[in-house]
Amino acid sequence: MRLPNLLLATSAVFIFSSCSGDAGEAADRSPGEKVEVEVLLSSQLPDSDSDRVMRWSPYGQQLTLTEVADGMHAKLTLGPEGTPPIDLRLMKGKGSPYFNRLFIDLNRDGDFDPTELHETEVSESRNKFWSSFDAVVGIPVVDPETGGEAVNPYALSLWYVEDPRVPEEEPVIRFSRRGWMEGSLTLDGIDAVIMVTESAMDGVFSSDDSWALASRDSAADILNAGYARSLEEHAWLFENPYRVTEIDPSGRRVLLAPFDPGMTRIEEAEMNDHLAVDRKAARSGRTVSFLHDFEEAEALARRERKALFVDFETTWCGPCKVMDEWVYTADDVVDASAFVVSVKVDGDERLDLKEKFEVTGFPTMILVGADGEELRRAAGYV
Repeated sequence: MRLPNLLLATSAVFIFSSCSGDAGEAADRSPGEKVEVEVLLSSQLPDSDSDRVMRWSPYGQQLTLTEVADGMHAKLTLGPEGTPPIDLRLMKGKGSPYFNRLFIDLNRDGDFDPTELHETEVSESRNKFWSSFDAVVGIPVVDPETGGEAVNPYALSLWYVEDPRVPEEEPVIRFSRRGWMEGSLTLDGIDAVIMVTESAMDGVFSSDDSWALASRDSAADILNAGYARSLEEHAWLFENPYRVTEIDPSGRRVLLAPFDPGMTRIEEAEMNDHLAVDRKAARSGRTVSFLHDFEEAEALARRERKALFVDFETTWCGPCKVMDEWVYTADDVVDASAFVVSVKVDGDERLDLKEKFEVTGFPTMILVGADGEELRRAAGYV
């Protein structure tokens, strides 16, 4: 028989096989004993005033827009199977050359009313025009505690990007989740917080999503640090590892258990530090000499009968900046670059080259032979 044991002033319940005790005692039990912590979570909305804003929201997804009489239309599907989709209507306000109004069918009744209108100031960045909107929609769920119907507030960012240089581009509206689920518990005498957010934005939680575990004192730092790991992976609370063994589709309940990864936290961090080799590389203050004019670099490579190394980057690409810091400053890399002509290409500026080389992400590095044939490419941090 498994007995629940309420922890004082928290939303966690301990479940174990024989007798009761607190988190510290449970974690010290023999390896054969079943020890789990039930944690109840609730939806959290970002609050920039209090700095409670999650920096590890999922990658943006996109919805294809179709033209209708008064704008463009899309359907957003969020929630359990059978939940009606959310209609979106992107429109231009009177006299606006750009889309600056978005109707969101928040109550999913198929109609738009004035309270469902969101308006924005269109901004220009990197030769593109951005229409950005924030909204909170409701996701119907079954509350695992009561068994009754409930609603999870679900904070969204939506944005439409128009590039006048590519008028034939298929129109899409992108979206990402801004909120998260959060619960409190006590582990080994430590007031802790568990945070869960989606990796696949469908409004339903599973092991495909992401989580973080932190002490209450460091929870804000975890939110702001861009920290997250898969729910299939363990997380550390100081030197103690834990794993989510079950998550309710509503995201309102998880089971947490101690986990033995077979190594210490320091050993794991060293094993997972993919920048360690680059940081330790010999440096004498030199850097790879990149040109920034593709045609000039191509002509130089042709004259000198050298291969052309093309590094596609953007001003907003984080891995690109890390490579500039740790890879293109390493002596081995600088020495190797003497045998090629190197050029950096801004993928936002040179759309013609991005299309020609079929670049879909940044950084993308391509080695082109003296005869103009592509020899090799790599994408992402290398």
